[in-house]
Amino acid sequence: MLFSALVNNPQKNPNIGFMERFSYGLGDFASQLLCTPAGAILIYYYTEVVNVNIAIVATLILVSRFLDGLSDLFVGWLIENTKSPYGKARAWVLRMILPFFVATVALFTVPAGMSDIFKYIYIFVSYNFAITVVYTAINLPYGAMTTSMTNDSYQRSILVIYRMLLATVGGTLPMVVTFPMVEFFGNDQTAWTITFMILGALACFCFFLTFAFCHERIVTPPPAKSDLKTALIVIKGLFKNKYWLMLTGAMLATSTGDMVSGYANTYYCRYFLEDPNLIGAFATIGNSFKIGAMIIILPIMLKKIGKNNSLIFACAIIVVGYLLRLIDPYNANIAYLAAAVVGFGQGFSYACLFAMLPDCVEYGEYIDHERHDGMVYSGASFGMKLAAGLSAILASSVMQFGGYVNGATEQTAEAMNTLLLANTVLPAGLFILGIVSVLGYKLDKIYPEVIDELKRRKVEGDPLAPNYKAPATDANTQA
Repeated sequence: MLFSALVNNPQKNPNIGFMERFSYGLGDFASQLLCTPAGAILIYYYTEVVNVNIAIVATLILVSRFLDGLSDLFVGWLIENTKSPYGKARAWVLRMILPFFVATVALFTVPAGMSDIFKYIYIFVSYNFAITVVYTAINLPYGAMTTSMTNDSYQRSILVIYRMLLATVGGTLPMVVTFPMVEFFGNDQTAWTITFMILGALACFCFFLTFAFCHERIVTPPPAKSDLKTALIVIKGLFKNKYWLMLTGAMLATSTGDMVSGYANTYYCRYFLEDPNLIGAFATIGNSFKIGAMIIILPIMLKKIGKNNSLIFACAIIVVGYLLRLIDPYNANIAYLAAAVVGFGQGFSYACLFAMLPDCVEYGEYIDHERHDGMVYSGASFGMKLAAGLSAILASSVMQFGGYVNGATEQTAEAMNTLLLANTVLPAGLFILGIVSVLGYKLDKIYPEVIDELKRRKVEGDPLAPNYKAPATDANTQA
């Protein structure tokens, strides 16, 4: 065993302390060092540095995201069938650290001098290796760890706040440092590779700290059967979990809205504000307000009005923030204000979504008499990844429709209008869809009853559970 001193400890104090919370949050800090550039900078790198067609790249990304959905389900199945002294989900964080570094570097190392067709092949292969395979195999188990670290709803919410705080820092860092680092290292394609070698190494170190300090306290045995038929039955069972369906829909809508804006934002900074480096300033302002909301406001809101109402409130604020730029799209001060308002709303949105998702694991166990941590997360993760593909298609289609031209000194009036649309109205509309998705969500209210029932089943035994063994009776004993 490579790290015998770091085996999983299910007997660890159930009250999760600061160090474990912080270490858990570092996992999303690390994830964002790949996820954020892949969402907000990668298409810019492809079109402005590698010089390939935006519509073709967006189509490749969308196709990849459907493949990514299959990998989500497969990794969810792997988690539930993993036997390791390091834990079911925790073991995969360790296993995928080195592949994560390779994938991060490969994504931003499209070889110069290739013909376009070979560039597209390289982009498709490297993107799928990085996102479909490696990112899924490390981030999905990382997310699923929340359900096995504790089943206390409030502690889970605190864990998610730490996760979102450090994800915000991790998302801000590449937005702030990427363009300055690229310029420092020579402002060519090699400079992009060196930049992401450094960011990838930092991410791997943080993932190791997550593995080392976080432990799974809720240990469940692998299912008795793990064939394809059983997996399909489990997937079918997910669609009976109405609250999981609502959250998956909300994640799909809000993530698509966020990513559409993210794709368009770099172009907005270049063509409306005439400085692509401003993307770092917007990320810093937005994420500063995001952190403030999570630290100061969110814990109070969760206790006062619950997770779902906090989510709806956040989405409404974000809609307002996106539409603010329409007042004067060439005014940097209004754009800064819009970034602050959107950032404040994001301090609630993702934190609430990820705090609500683990509760769906218990609700699924409540209605199905089986626990499926990995599959619940894999389905929701598929929604978010499909969002990345849809957002690339939406943003690029709108820009192409307006006549956007790669690397042009100036864009036409029609192209400028569609760039603005992709940065304001389109993401605002998607967040409104996110609100509609969760209007019928009631799990916050019934969750205590669900937990009480699951505790009763654990004490008395659940005759509908697959691994149930009837208690010995006097007659059975005599026999």
